[in-house]
Amino acid sequence: MEKYQVIADKIEGVFQDGFTLSGKILHYIDSTFSDPSAEGINAILSGNGSEKESLLRLIFSPDESIQSLLEEFLEETDIRKEDVNRVTGYLSARKIQSKIFFPDERGTINAQVPPEILGEFIDHLNMPAKLNDKLDEALKYVSCDRSRTLAKVKIRNRRKEFTEKGIYFLCLFFEKMGSEEASIDECLESAIGILEDSDDRSDIYRMLSDKKAAYFQSLINSERFEEELRKNNIETLLLQGVRPVSIDKDTAVRKMKIIDRICLAVFGKTAYYEKNIVVS
Repeated sequence: MEKYQVIADKIEGVFQDGFTLSGKILHYIDSTFSDPSAEGINAILSGNGSEKESLLRLIFSPDESIQSLLEEFLEETDIRKEDVNRVTGYLSARKIQSKIFFPDERGTINAQVPPEILGEFIDHLNMPAKLNDKLDEALKYVSCDRSRTLAKVKIRNRRKEFTEKGIYFLCLFFEKMGSEEASIDECLESAIGILEDSDDRSDIYRMLSDKKAAYFQSLINSERFEEELRKNNIETLLLQGVRPVSIDKDTAVRKMKIIDRICLAVFGKTAYYEKNIVVS
């Protein structure tokens, strides 16, 4: 069996196992299509309307849980761009069927995966990407197998290649935070987000501090707006040129705490602010 067939069979196995709808996807389906029954969704997926393509693309997009199932195989297999093209053509010709599992009483439905949706799924896997040797070595500090695999998936999904400075930062990150099973996943997501916006001239600690400062300023602006709203109605404030401020305080504070964990672990310091923010 040729290499592209081995890869194709592995991917086809994922589709044969089926996809369980996440809470977010289920909420989108119910809010968009007015709580449809399994038969109603099946009718949409069997039709030719514009809703069909967007719904299939949403359901069969490989999230990190799906990618984690394939990561070990992808890491061990030398996959090149030409292999990806052959895999896509091979699977498209096989008319792949899959199952969709609902996390509620609606049960399971079957769906055929169109070639264009299949092609996007394969592209999103970013199979030819290689893990940097230094990062591969540093990942040995991550004590949890699940977190280590997820870290490799997040690195595979990066929007651009990391700079040497970024690789050095991530190596320190894994070394210092590898044993923190409770927080490493979300901390890594924030760290990679910063690296994707950086270049060789960037000061990574400064970028993290600036991001924290932006969250802090948004919280301050939100509190000021809420204070003004207690004194005046929204129409008066709009006439005065006051811009409404909408921010999820809990999320902003959590993001600031994540940045603190990263900075303290990797750099041994973090920026502190004196004003206490009231979180509901």
